[in-house]
Amino acid sequence: MNTLLTSKYTIPISDELWEQRIYIQQTRTCKHCSSKQYRTITDEKGNSSKEYFEEWSKIPLKEITLYEDRVDHVVAMLIGKKSRLSWDCPLCKSVNLVEDSPISNKKYGSNATFGVVYEKPKWNLAVRSSYDKICMKWLTVFLREIDMGLMAFQKEYFDQHGSGMKEDIRPISHEMK
Repeated sequence: MNTLLTSKYTIPISDELWEQRIYIQQTRTCKHCSSKQYRTITDEKGNSSKEYFEEWSKIPLKEITLYEDRVDHVVAMLIGKKSRLSWDCPLCKSVNLVEDSPISNKKYGSNATFGVVYEKPKWNLAVRSSYDKICMKWLTVFLREIDMGLMAFQKEYFDQHGSGMKEDIRPISHEMK
C-alpha cells in the first residue's frame, strides 16, 4: 500500500525516526522567568502573521538537578518537614520548589500521526504467544499513517485539478443485468 503513494507521500519505515517523532520531552515550569514565544496565524485570505506572547520558561528535566533545601525552624514547624525539594532554573538561576512546579504531562492523542512507522515486529520465541497482538498494533499504526498520506495526496490532487470529478461514482450493483 505504501508503494502506491508518490514519493512525496510515502511513509518511511524506521525505528530511529519513529523514536525521534514520538519523543515527549517532559519539563518543569520556572515561576520566575518567562520567554517570548510566537505562533503563526493564517487568516481566511491565506495571509500569515506572527502573534507574540510571553510564556513561563519550560525547562527540560535533563537540565534540572533536584536537591534538598533546608528550611528554618519556624517553617519546618509549619510544614512538618526539615527540608524541601528544590531546583535551580538554568536560565535565571532562581530557586523553584518541586511542589510548585509539577512535571508537564504531555501525551499524544490515540489517533496522532507522525509521518513515519516503526519497523514491523520480528517473530521470535520470546513473543510467540503475543506476536499476533503485536502485529495488529503495528498494522493499526501503519494503516493510520497510510490513511493520512492518502488524504494529503487527495487534498493536493483536488487543489491542483479542481474538486469536481467528470463522472459520479456509482455504487457497485451485485444484480445481474
